[in-house]
Amino acid sequence: MIRLCAANLVVTFTLEFLAASILHGAVFYVDPEKGNMNNDGSAEHPWRTVEQVFEQNLIQTRDTTGRLRNPKGPVKAGDTILLRSGYHGQIYFRRAHNDDFITIAAEEGHKPKVRRIFFSAAKKWIIRGLTVSPGFAPEYKSDRIIYVVDWGGPSADFVIEKNTLYSSMDAPSWSAKQWDSLVCYGISVIGERIKIRNNTLRYVDHGITISGDKIIVERNSIEHIAGDGIVCSADNASLLYNRMKYFYKVNANHDDGIQFHRGRDKTTPILNAVVRGNSVIAWDNAVSSPLITSPQGICNFDIPAVNWRIENNLVLVRHHHGITIGGCQNGVIINNLAYNPYGGRMLAGIMLGTTHGKTKSENTIIRNNLVDSEISYPGVNNKIDHNIVVKDPNRFFRDPGKYDMRHKWDSPAIDAGNFFSAPKTDINGFRRPNGIAVDVGPYEFEGIYVQPDNRPLYQKVRGKDKE
Repeated sequence: MIRLCAANLVVTFTLEFLAASILHGAVFYVDPEKGNMNNDGSAEHPWRTVEQVFEQNLIQTRDTTGRLRNPKGPVKAGDTILLRSGYHGQIYFRRAHNDDFITIAAEEGHKPKVRRIFFSAAKKWIIRGLTVSPGFAPEYKSDRIIYVVDWGGPSADFVIEKNTLYSSMDAPSWSAKQWDSLVCYGISVIGERIKIRNNTLRYVDHGITISGDKIIVERNSIEHIAGDGIVCSADNASLLYNRMKYFYKVNANHDDGIQFHRGRDKTTPILNAVVRGNSVIAWDNAVSSPLITSPQGICNFDIPAVNWRIENNLVLVRHHHGITIGGCQNGVIINNLAYNPYGGRMLAGIMLGTTHGKTKSENTIIRNNLVDSEISYPGVNNKIDHNIVVKDPNRFFRDPGKYDMRHKWDSPAIDAGNFFSAPKTDINGFRRPNGIAVDVGPYEFEGIYVQPDNRPLYQKVRGKDKE
């Protein structure tokens, strides 16, 4: 009886929460083809473009002092603006702090286009499902495609999700000189409590750059990159399950998959970074371009890295910096794969080191990693165990020629790890351990061990062990 009552309470609470979410706030519509700015913004009588919605002061908000702006604006805190297919111009707004989130999103089944998004000194905005490119404008101009900054006041509490960004659809035919002059930064933010998730970025310079505090960059796909995949200057940042692939050499930038730095500042530490489940792949067999080359992997050269956790990452680069963290203090680097599958003399691997600001690495654990070279860990009280140097990739990986680095059925990495401090799931979200011990590397093996007579010897399935 008690269980039934508890279940009913959970169901009742859930329904009430969903109802509140659905009913909360008004919904307005914008349609470039059928809309008119003299309309009331209803589904039947939509406004024309989102750029005109901002220009005509239809959104009620507050400036950085708390003073009400556009008091007669019909759109208020907590409301939603749904955009229909067509070109909407740009979103450009300064000094716009909301008491509750205002959502600007694609209406279901529609593909609205904007040329760029810019907010400064703004708070509590959700941007969802838009296609953003300067190529939509009558005249192409290189710019930052989505830009949130703190000019004139703090910016905070943004959700940027499920958007598609690219510089230009002509980019595949660009020369190196055109890439260097025309390509755009993807998403750049300076603020606090910002979530950047499930976005698709193509043909960009630096994909996502973040500065500030408490920023989450999660499950974004960044491909065809002329600079760095992700650049982090933020404290308490979480970089989770992002995918980066196809790096183009078009200038003198030292390209990285994920790079941490604070510009000229070599002494102020970056605190509490979590780097989990990301993949940095220089290239694969699906795309061919003479401009494609290899970046560095996951790197910090400049500033102290305090209390970082780097786990379950896949780094495939033809470079001597696979995972290189200078000034790593009280860190954990665990269950990663840092490897060069492309040939040549460079070995990726994992290195600790001293920053350009002379901060040494100390009190860091490096455990359960698959690498192509001996781990370098100069410093004090660093603990290195249960790592494996791969000499023969065909002995370990399912199909290294096609860059499938999952464990083959008899890989020496299976059940060879140390459970202590290991992540509870692998890069694909499968539970660890899935056997008598955790596997080494980002993947936990799922499959069937087979004897020479094809009889199963030991079967591992998700969440279970079977004899």
